[in-house]
Amino acid sequence: MDAKISKQTILLRRLCDPSTADSAASAVSAMEALARMLPGCGTTNEVMGLEGAAATAYFPAFGELMLPDLRFTTRSRQPPLDLVNSGLSFLYTILLGECVTALYAAGLDPAFGLLHSDKDRRPSLALDLQEEFRPLIVDQVVAEAARQGRLRLEHARADGGGILLTKAGQAVLLDGYERRMLRRTRGALPDFAGTWRRHLYRQAQRLVATILDPTQQWTGLAWRP
Repeated sequence: MDAKISKQTILLRRLCDPSTADSAASAVSAMEALARMLPGCGTTNEVMGLEGAAATAYFPAFGELMLPDLRFTTRSRQPPLDLVNSGLSFLYTILLGECVTALYAAGLDPAFGLLHSDKDRRPSLALDLQEEFRPLIVDQVVAEAARQGRLRLEHARADGGGILLTKAGQAVLLDGYERRMLRRTRGALPDFAGTWRRHLYRQAQRLVATILDPTQQWTGLAWRP
């Protein structure tokens, strides 16, 4: 969870400009304070509580970074209430599917949860694996598409009290997502290089090693501020 919060703060710092610097700095300060509390957590509920508090600070600041007609103040889902939240939900679902596949390839049952509850046979371990990749992949892709004018209000359609993406909007985000996943990087893990997709599969393999041998320390991916 520390890796997720760290990547969220990095993204806020990267995307803010002079007009949003104060709100981004305030959110980052609050989130870093919450991250410092993680080592003292004694239960998964406490960890998830801190994660939720960090999200409460993060998403309003993230929403303020969008172009004026796409800004939002809170994370909404089931249903999403605006275009950017709809885009986030759409790509989180795509990413979750890749996490399920990566865990199966590594020999793990995606329904076996560590942080997320494993009730109802949902892919709880895939949700755990997904956490640090949300800001690293999805939030970055959606923000870039919205801020560069590739994701526009015309890509929103009303549905059941919420907002869903049109097929054209889905295509815009899928294109950005795939380009992001195919981007090569090095230094995120020691002695390892490749696309972000390869890093996702590598993290699944490292998760196996940590589960089989709890003495092995789990670390998230490095992402330079």
